[in-house]
Amino acid sequence: MQKKRATSRSIPSHGSFQADGSQRPVRLSFFNVDLQNANFETQSSADFTLGDPMRRLLLTSTFTLFTVIASLAANPTAASATWSVIAIDLDTGRVVVSSATCVAQGRFAGFPALGLMDIQAIVVPGIGVAAAQAGVDNTRENQNLIYEQLKLGTDPRLILDMLSEDPSIERRQFGIIDNQGRSIGFSGGDNGEASSSIQGKVPGTRIFYSVQGNILASDQVVTDAAYALEATDGDIIDMVMAAMEAADEAGGDRRCTCETEPVPDASCHSRNAHVAYILAADPDDREGDSFNNGDYFMYIDVTDENIETRENGNPVITLRMRYDAWKEANSSE
Repeated sequence: MQKKRATSRSIPSHGSFQADGSQRPVRLSFFNVDLQNANFETQSSADFTLGDPMRRLLLTSTFTLFTVIASLAANPTAASATWSVIAIDLDTGRVVVSSATCVAQGRFAGFPALGLMDIQAIVVPGIGVAAAQAGVDNTRENQNLIYEQLKLGTDPRLILDMLSEDPSIERRQFGIIDNQGRSIGFSGGDNGEASSSIQGKVPGTRIFYSVQGNILASDQVVTDAAYALEATDGDIIDMVMAAMEAADEAGGDRRCTCETEPVPDASCHSRNAHVAYILAADPDDREGDSFNNGDYFMYIDVTDENIETRENGNPVITLRMRYDAWKEANSSE
């Protein structure tokens, strides 16, 4: 059951956005930013064929004012300062979503939410998966819209068009994938520096993914996650777990350290988040009465409130420990 995990940081060959494996040109715009008057002026544009995560990053990288960055860093909303990885295997229909954030577990109660997964993940077993984060919609209207439209088979790009009617769209961040390999990422202009997403396909497979994050240590958090996912041997859950680790190693959420309160009673190695989780759902899993409370194949949750002394204060490291223990316990199944 234990699979070999990639430890190299070499860049693998990369897939493209299209479900059929072909590449398509996209138009990129470059901006002059008037910091004093908060104006963004389109300067020039060109067509590119995107073929690797670093170039795909250019499609959705967000350039924002330093005043917005300072404000968000000081007063993050629930699911802001967050990174996530979503993926779907078209051969099995399995969907996976995993995320980590420097928002402490205790803050979710006032949102209200049970935790990060409860407000962020949109899961439609066998059909699609999405993450809604940054200035996440606490009315859950956006999440329910994504959920219902995925069930209807709506193209993620059209779903994003519907979401754009939200007057707070510039505070939102989304990643959406469906069972046709169609995907979209969006980072609003008010999400702070190093806010971006990458969509891609694992070469030689029918596994599609999206990585997205905001208020990150750098854009390398997202690109390293994409590299690791594509380079990792194993099943789709192994790939997503490796991507989460790579993002963590690249700095993750830039506001957390091992000394940032609340501090779990455990040894700590380079903490870049307070909470983390990973969820996998199969096509025959029973759905619940909301967009993410079904009876799923796997769900592992790590928070600053449930980390044990024998584990690690870094929730991503503890997530790996618990995932490996889960795999060992289920290896005979």
